[in-house]
Amino acid sequence: MLKKYKKSVKTFFISSFFLFLVSCGGGSSPSSESPSSTFKPYTWQTAEPEAVGLTSDNINSALNYALGAAESNFRFSQSAIIAKDGLIVGEGYKGISTAEKNSILAASNTLTNAELDAGWGTRTTASLVHSWSMGKSFTSILIGIAQDQGILSINDAASTHINEWNNAGDQRQYITIKNLLDMSSGLHQGCYDAVQTDNIGNCTDSPLFPQNANSGGDFAKASDQLTGCINQTYNDAKHGAHDVDTPYVEYFLYSNCDTMILGEILYRASGKNIYRFGQENLFNKLGITAYWWRDNATNGQDNGNYVSYAGLDMTARDFLKVGQLLLNDGMWEGEQVLSSAYVQQIKNATQLNNYGLKFWRYPTLGTFSPQTNHMAAMIGFDGQFVVMDFDNNILIARNSLYSPRLELNPERKMIVSTVEGAQVNFPLTVPTILTTTATNTLTTTFQMFQMISCLYVAEGC
Repeated sequence: MLKKYKKSVKTFFISSFFLFLVSCGGGSSPSSESPSSTFKPYTWQTAEPEAVGLTSDNINSALNYALGAAESNFRFSQSAIIAKDGLIVGEGYKGISTAEKNSILAASNTLTNAELDAGWGTRTTASLVHSWSMGKSFTSILIGIAQDQGILSINDAASTHINEWNNAGDQRQYITIKNLLDMSSGLHQGCYDAVQTDNIGNCTDSPLFPQNANSGGDFAKASDQLTGCINQTYNDAKHGAHDVDTPYVEYFLYSNCDTMILGEILYRASGKNIYRFGQENLFNKLGITAYWWRDNATNGQDNGNYVSYAGLDMTARDFLKVGQLLLNDGMWEGEQVLSSAYVQQIKNATQLNNYGLKFWRYPTLGTFSPQTNHMAAMIGFDGQFVVMDFDNNILIARNSLYSPRLELNPERKMIVSTVEGAQVNFPLTVPTILTTTATNTLTTTFQMFQMISCLYVAEGC
């Protein structure tokens, strides 16, 4: 392990902060339900880079890009990890730097240096990070496990479980679960609309890339984030009659609603909400302590609906475990947790924009060394990601500075006020969420492929 990257950070608290809408959404008790499976602890092992065929220079280059010097870095990274052959070969944690504080203070006239300094405590391997849209990939994995167990098939019509669509008299009855997994449902995106009784209405089609602030439909502010998604209308004007054989170019639209609906499908098919199903069939098996945010509905799946398009809190190392599970072809310590067949579908996704089953795929990466042709990633808002190089058994992960805000409810329930300075319950990542209502909204300067290039290109960064 590269000890020089073990930086300390401060635990964040802000007394005055207003949060608006976000795109890729997603302590205290995570749920009132007690999973029946046994938690199986797992400890990562470490190695020197050279022991697994990598170089310390390239590892240092990648981590330097992600974390940099504590006083000068302004990429808002909290953690960065690189693993090969199941061993961590580079790892670092840091808190807010002087440059980062100054950029936040320049953007906001309500925050102070003292608040930022006092708020961030030491960050270690035990510190939580947030998924945002990496949560979509977890939902996919859990759908795959449910298919392995015979609970559902991804080739089923979604209306097999979302029976509201059976009698709708429109194209929604033909949407398959796989269409939802591939962002090819043909549904409108959902956008928050306070006038709507279900808090979510149709919005104009938005750009595809998940880091775009409007890409998935900005409805994290809605108290009920499920009902409006189920009620989304089919976009006949753009897509015409639904035909599963039509090329994906006609259907692809990155939408949070597609994944929110998948969480409800899993609930109806299995009789268990996605958090409980995940605990029993994934998290406990990998030794992961996970927390999953819910919306603020008063009923739903479990005193609210789990935000299956995002909403996962766990440590950076625990996110890495799920990447390693995929590199292991679904096997974990002698148990086939996810079928090899489903992992291969993730690995070889060929849909539009190289997106499929809630994973981004990068089949051609130029002159990288070691060469790779099967690289996929879980990606989330504000620069969260876990990259999986299937050919070389390499994992690359990074997360931004994070603190869960739980001022209004000790449980992880998304509650957002419309009054500046009011308290909120929300996954707070830095910089974008923190500065959304500031004079200048900050966005991360961190680039995933820059960190990857530092590792794979001979001259590093």
